[in-house]
Amino acid sequence: MDPSVLQRALDREKIKTKKAEQLLEKKSLELFNSYETLNESHKQLESALSDVKEKQHQLLQSEKMASLGVMSAGVAHEINNPISFVVSNIASLAYAVEQFHEHYKFVSSYLSSKSAEDQKALQEFSKKADLEYLFEDCSGLIDETSDGLKRVKSIVAGLQDFARADTGVMETVDVNQCLLSTLKLAQNQISPNCTVVQELAELPEIKGYPGKLSQVFLNLIVNANHAVQDNATITLSTVIDGPVILVSVTDTGCGIPAEKIDDIFTPFFTTKPVGQGTGLGLSISHGIVEEHGGKISVSSVVGEGTCFTITLPVQQDGQQEQQIRKVA
Repeated sequence: MDPSVLQRALDREKIKTKKAEQLLEKKSLELFNSYETLNESHKQLESALSDVKEKQHQLLQSEKMASLGVMSAGVAHEINNPISFVVSNIASLAYAVEQFHEHYKFVSSYLSSKSAEDQKALQEFSKKADLEYLFEDCSGLIDETSDGLKRVKSIVAGLQDFARADTGVMETVDVNQCLLSTLKLAQNQISPNCTVVQELAELPEIKGYPGKLSQVFLNLIVNANHAVQDNATITLSTVIDGPVILVSVTDTGCGIPAEKIDDIFTPFFTTKPVGQGTGLGLSISHGIVEEHGGKISVSSVVGEGTCFTITLPVQQDGQQEQQIRKVA
């Protein structure tokens, strides 16, 4: 056989072998890439599963808080009944003490014209019983008790307003009153060393859902308190700006880092330690404000504080201009 023919056959086989090796190398690389892609997908699935478990835990905590809210509404209703008759009884007791005092003064005046012996007997009795002190002390105790009961009744009323379900139809809302009522509910959450400043302007009433707005205000006030240290200030302010009302909750706390500002309204995002926040509060608040046709914004400087501002549209009822309510 011609050697040249054999050489050409050998060259063809070498070319085929080289192509086969290249194809095998290509397939091996594709297989390796597929393995890497599959491995990355597996890691992503594991991460997603971990996130789902965390979200389930957060939802469970949120559900517990919702149940606590329902239970609190029932407790408020039960407390309200005894408070009503205690307030009535205190009023009757105050009237009785006043009448006893008037009777004592009448007897003292009457005996002033009687014998020295009768006057001395009354003086000794009064001194022994310490009547003047008792009259004065009872008056102070009754005033303090009445004031305390009024505060409790106000808190219970605010709790009932907060816990009640909205009717689904927008009502007339006094934003200042709603804010102040919510502040009373949050008062026990605020550090005693933290000063709350109120800068409330005269505002027109708007149409809205009072229970939902209270939820937004409560969330912002509680968050502000969590962000501050002792001797800090939380400022609640309202102002009318043309067609809108601006409600601001400002604190002199730790502030929010710039890289986290864009995420604070994202569901389940929280800057609080594990177990201290569900990450739903601001997200829900954002939705509620949008439901009212408004918007919520935030500005913050690390180490100086944070300001949340809610913008709510002023709505007119027909052709009648709404009355401006002064802050009490």
